[in-house]
Amino acid sequence: MTKFSLPKASDKGTRSSIRIPRSMLEKIDAAMAQSSYNKKQRSRWIEDITTKFLLRSDAANLIAEEFIVPGSTEAIPVTLSTGLDERINQVLEQVIQEEGIRKDRSSLLRTAITQHLLALAGRQLSPRETRSQLITEQGIADIETDAYPGRAEE
Repeated sequence: MTKFSLPKASDKGTRSSIRIPRSMLEKIDAAMAQSSYNKKQRSRWIEDITTKFLLRSDAANLIAEEFIVPGSTEAIPVTLSTGLDERINQVLEQVIQEEGIRKDRSSLLRTAITQHLLALAGRQLSPRETRSQLITEQGIADIETDAYPGRAEE
């Protein structure tokens, strides 16, 4: 008996399933609701956050570092656009080339979800990427104030 089936291409995209920690399901539902997605839009939400995640310069490194405890996961079905599916395959090849580690689609999608949930909580793992995003979003003065509290009063 196989745990996973190969992705099935269709006109609407690629159908597959990913394995995620059971404890993450509630956090996913909360994040989806916060972003105005309903449970029927889970695939769309995963597509949107994965597309955003793959724009990060350190995506391949974060995927290579991702791990999961066997037996603690649940499979959820997803349908991804053909374009994102192709991009996922490219990044997985990049992980093999840069890190010398073979990862699967579930690993990439779990990492994208994890990074999104951490960002919502203000606790992303990658300081380099987080800092450059803050500079873009808030401006350099805000970051210096956050990094050096008390300097704003000077």
